[in-house]
Amino acid sequence: MASASSPAWRGAALLAAAIAMAPVLTCNALAAAPQVRTQAPGFYRMMLGDFEVTALLDGTHPFPVQQVLARQTGQAGGAAQVSLAEASPGEADALLAAAHLKAPVEGAINAFLINTGAKLVLIDSGAGALYGADGGHLLGNLRAAGYRPEQVDAVLLTHLHADHVGGVNLNGHMAFPNATVHVSQRDADYWLNPANRAAAPA
Repeated sequence: MASASSPAWRGAALLAAAIAMAPVLTCNALAAAPQVRTQAPGFYRMMLGDFEVTALLDGTHPFPVQQVLARQTGQAGGAAQVSLAEASPGEADALLAAAHLKAPVEGAINAFLINTGAKLVLIDSGAGALYGADGGHLLGNLRAAGYRPEQVDAVLLTHLHADHVGGVNLNGHMAFPNATVHVSQRDADYWLNPANRAAAPA
């Protein structure tokens, strides 16, 4: 018979202890985990020099790339941008097919929050309610990233397309109540011209 100090006896004792604990361990392993029911936040942070940049997802939208993609025609000075659908019918579809895509292409609507250490600057504002359920998630993701809309000091709009400016207005109120909104003079002059507004597609 093996002594209590022998390797064989110690092995048998460990095996007996493991068997005795098996029901307890099994019960713990089968405990139901609660459902979380929330998505991971739609933001991504990175450093750019001394600035912290947070990319914020507003949503995704099926874009008609044949109309969005453009080709330059003519020479410098007299050049014009023509949609790829007009400049070369079928080319956009061929390019998409080569990439295993077809129109419309689902594209992300993003904005970027820059924390300079002294100021919070938002680049673009997403689509807001202008794209229906496709957009309008920017404020929620801003909060998930640890900020509040009233902390934003400035909103810089790169250009005045709906998916860049729609998030400035929230149900008739400024979404970023303490921010100064900046727009290029060229865009402001164009869209404040009644003739240009009337000629724009609905």
